[in-house]
Amino acid sequence: MKQLTMQQTADYLEAATITNTHDAGHAVTHTGTNAAGVPFVLVNDYTGQTVVTEAM
Repeated sequence: MKQLTMQQTADYLEAATITNTHDAGHAVTHTGTNAAGVPFVLVNDYTGQTVVTEAM
């Protein structure tokens, strides 16, 4: 799991294929495949902090 800045988050999502987005009110979760074809889960909370985890 790694933390991303807002710019890194924007760049990551722009290059990704998002298959599902869930807004829980306090956080938004995106799942999909990144630019390298690796499945990921990205969570952005209401404070703007983002973490992403990728499958190996």
